[in-house]
Amino acid sequence: MIEFGQFALCLGWLLALVGVVFGAYVGAKASSVLSHIELLRRVTIATAICLGCALIGLGYGFVTNDYSIQYIWQYSNRDMPWIYKITAIWGGMDGSMLLWCFLVAVFCALVAKSSVTYPRPLRPWLYSFLNSSTLFFTTITLFLTNPFRYLKSPVVMPDGNGLNPLLQNEYMAIHPPMLYLGFTGLAIPYAFCMAALCSGHMSNDWIRLTRRWTLVAWTFLTAGIVLGGHWAYLELGWGGFWAWDPVENASFLPWLTATAFLHSVMVQERKGMLKVWNIFLIVLTYALTVFGTFLTRSGLVQSVHAFASTDIGWVFLTYLAAIILVAVGMVIYRRADLKPERTIESFLSREAVFLLNNLVLLSICFAVLWGVMFPVFSEAFTGVKQTVGIPFFNAVNVPLFLVLVALMGIGPVIAWKRSNPRFLARSFAVPLLGAFVVSVALVWAGITDFYPVLSYGICFFTLMTILGELQRGLKAQSGTTGKVAFAPTTLLALLRRHRVKYGAHLIHFGVLVMTVAITASMAHKIEREFTLAPGERFVVGRFSLELSEFHQENLPNYEAIQAHVNVRSLKDDSLLEVMAPELRFYPKNKETTTEVALRMGQREDLYLILAGIDESGAKASMKVFINPLQVWLWYGAIIMVLGGIVVAVPVAKPVTERVNEMENVARAI
Repeated sequence: MIEFGQFALCLGWLLALVGVVFGAYVGAKASSVLSHIELLRRVTIATAICLGCALIGLGYGFVTNDYSIQYIWQYSNRDMPWIYKITAIWGGMDGSMLLWCFLVAVFCALVAKSSVTYPRPLRPWLYSFLNSSTLFFTTITLFLTNPFRYLKSPVVMPDGNGLNPLLQNEYMAIHPPMLYLGFTGLAIPYAFCMAALCSGHMSNDWIRLTRRWTLVAWTFLTAGIVLGGHWAYLELGWGGFWAWDPVENASFLPWLTATAFLHSVMVQERKGMLKVWNIFLIVLTYALTVFGTFLTRSGLVQSVHAFASTDIGWVFLTYLAAIILVAVGMVIYRRADLKPERTIESFLSREAVFLLNNLVLLSICFAVLWGVMFPVFSEAFTGVKQTVGIPFFNAVNVPLFLVLVALMGIGPVIAWKRSNPRFLARSFAVPLLGAFVVSVALVWAGITDFYPVLSYGICFFTLMTILGELQRGLKAQSGTTGKVAFAPTTLLALLRRHRVKYGAHLIHFGVLVMTVAITASMAHKIEREFTLAPGERFVVGRFSLELSEFHQENLPNYEAIQAHVNVRSLKDDSLLEVMAPELRFYPKNKETTTEVALRMGQREDLYLILAGIDESGAKASMKVFINPLQVWLWYGAIIMVLGGIVVAVPVAKPVTERVNEMENVARAI
């Protein structure tokens, strides 16, 4: 199977090369032959099949413990559960690059499969740029980070080194693939954009086609980022979910620019404005995915998430420069076709709010990028590597995020082109008054810090505007159908009729839930360190923690010491739960990890860590966090993902429309 996987990888690389070269050749011809376009479509699909076979070949090697392969020997061993052997496929540089190749090829194949109705001038260039992304990453995988390389030792090893203990977590089976689906999916809008520029087909067709693909990638990226935060919360044992780590930031940067594009693209569709701006956002988003890959694989920054240092960073930088230079050159070449059809007429317009939204998102992006690259710049110019930490990122980005949340409430209410100030005053009066009342009530209740009060007030304001929009929609729907405005049937009819609009509101509602949860967990967190002997108690918050006993386990993959802690209510001393934080030692890796004990609740999370055992073995050092409303962060993320699915999934077309579409395709053939 290893030889089969290597052959499939080589064949996939060759097909991707054919797709790039032949696609550019067909696209450059004055009249494209349909049979050539169809051949390109099949080549693109075949590339994905080949790379899928290569991934299966590597996976088979992991499952069958083929330690003649260097990568498998390095990241697997016989004692690992099967789920971690699968996870180990992308646990290192080589396998993660192969997974990346496969996923980007799958996205390209899905586009190719649905492309028969796309404008003919666009399609050859589209296939060429789709395959160019696949070709780049496959080239790196095949020639620089090949996971099918044999060990140099003449003796086949009886066992492997094993996966990094930090990665032996169930969430690592889904977090990297989700994140990679987001990253690789963002190659699709880039391909559409460059195909439009190269073909000269500059109508809004490509914008409408690419928006759904962008939203699909954005949804995957959102899920991947949040799953990564949940993994860090459970596995790293520091009581938090986001530390502005360089690799965390690398995944966050393209999310910000993709979010900006999804907002500003509506302005181009409706008003014919921001054409160059949207191209800039698309190219920047794809460039940031490549830049993020460069960061995690070059050793430029230090991170618990990063792969080992390699010497392939220059390849990513070369590709990054090519992306930017080609895009800039094509924009200059097509500048006459990119002139805006209208201009922004008023600051009190939805166009202006969307543009301000974009500027805030890009300001956050720049601040995060500056924080990531500051150690590199400081070392280059002063010879001393200086870093910026969480306080810098919070100080800069918290105010910008709150502005963004406020704009979420303002944007949907303001009309296109120009809004009536009196209408806006009436629309915002109740939400502003409600936000003020909530803020005063919070201060009266004892929450006096500025940012938490401001955050809660802004979230309430935005929630009121969303509910106001829903109320106005229900009244309009009731006037059309004659049914009661707040009846369930009226609501369902409204949501079915305006699925995209209210799907976007659902995403915004998820953002509000996450914002409240993040504010609460940051502003009202309780953190304590203590030492207990069996039978002793420690009081924190509304809980009493009593150490019951120590328990030792010897499993095939690791050895563990557990501390059994009885969690009791201070109110009535009732037993709520027995928590078991533990220390694990992995003999193969010679590493020790902490396994968190977590009691999740709607009100707060009780987060308990076993920091160590004293020399006598009679006392345990522990650390406890009480994180208010933490679970609502994960609920908010689920709501956001559901909203993305609602907006992204196409509605089934009427039969007559599908018949007409098929007739158009038949005539084109």
